[in-house]
Amino acid sequence: MSSIANTTTPSFQPAFTRVQQTEHNDCAFACIAMLAGKTIAEVRQIAIEKFKHPKHGPYWIGEDLISKLLTHFGWVGTVFKESTGLASLPNTAIGMVEYNPDTEIGRHVLFHRVTPPGAKQPVEYIIDPAFWIDEKQQVRTDIKGFPIAWYIGVHPMQKIVTKTDK
Repeated sequence: MSSIANTTTPSFQPAFTRVQQTEHNDCAFACIAMLAGKTIAEVRQIAIEKFKHPKHGPYWIGEDLISKLLTHFGWVGTVFKESTGLASLPNTAIGMVEYNPDTEIGRHVLFHRVTPPGAKQPVEYIIDPAFWIDEKQQVRTDIKGFPIAWYIGVHPMQKIVTKTDK
């Protein structure tokens, strides 16, 4: 795991393990892999086999495929919503950064807000799957003013308890 930049809580550990994207356009797969505890190859394979994602490019990983993959791995995702700053984000979200309104394209990062045991304030951090960024920026808490333009709120799917689960 990479080091966490500017963390004020020394014992803080991210809840998700960083998965690095393997191509310039599979950042959403990497974020889903982080949430699901899977490899990017496993997420891509499910996308291809179950959801008819192209095996080879060109492709874009859109909101519909992100939603299907999240559901497959036990998560619920909202539609893309416009961000008005970090305070507007839910505790877990796939954020779109470096967004270009002319092309309506950006790249995805994982945002998480958590209050570590014994801490008085929550910690907000970004896990960036980009392979070209500096190691110190891969998992970072120095995100005040971080430009997340759009986001998909994410939360675990509730498990339905049946009589056999008791």
